[in-house]
Amino acid sequence: MDVFEALKARRSIRKYLDLPVEWDKVGSVLEAGRLAPSSGNLQSWKFIVIRDINKKKLIAEACAQQYWMEQAPVHIVIVGVFAKYQRFFGDRGKDLYVIQDCAIAATQMMLAAHALGLGSCFVSAINEDKIGEIILIRGGARPLGVLTLGYPAEQPKMPLRYRLENIAYLETDAGRAYVHGYGPGRIADLDDTFTNWRFAERGIKYVKEAAKDIDRATTEKRKGFLGKLMEKTKRKKPT
Repeated sequence: MDVFEALKARRSIRKYLDLPVEWDKVGSVLEAGRLAPSSGNLQSWKFIVIRDINKKKLIAEACAQQYWMEQAPVHIVIVGVFAKYQRFFGDRGKDLYVIQDCAIAATQMMLAAHALGLGSCFVSAINEDKIGEIILIRGGARPLGVLTLGYPAEQPKMPLRYRLENIAYLETDAGRAYVHGYGPGRIADLDDTFTNWRFAERGIKYVKEAAKDIDRATTEKRKGFLGKLMEKTKRKKPT
């Protein structure tokens, strides 16, 4: 699956079919997490795979009583090894880098799951102590979230998203530009830049779709013309 298709089509799934997930697919999802970038390439994460129904019930209870999680055939608890980050990067590594890295790994795992026809949902509302007891965490590590995994029993629509013009700016935060003395013209320049990009994007899409429509509409005509030409060539006597 094209990466942009996966980005646009992936959804958080909270309803799952009662079907087991093949181990090769679980392995592929874990591999996507393993390949994620990390601060200093420390790769200080652990992925704990849970299939036992009793443990899944306990995990759902420890995730703010989100009992829908029990439907998922597989839970993957994402654990960050905080001690290692603190040793290399101090408090910033412990308080920020480890969380960022585990979040990136979770994102790659969710995209891989979608590409494999699976559904997933990242649950961060967790009781760390209770989940730590369930999976027997030790060694300066903490659970940071649970990824549910299984075949989806729902197809949620894309939730509302901000337009790119509302969240991306050139050189400065346009929302605060007036405070720093920027005039309206500068903000207009930023808006015009993204507006032009959006029109260009739509234009490219329109041209591609138009080309497909033209090709479909003229295929039969081309076939008919070539057929008549071949027939005329066959009837023509050699001189």
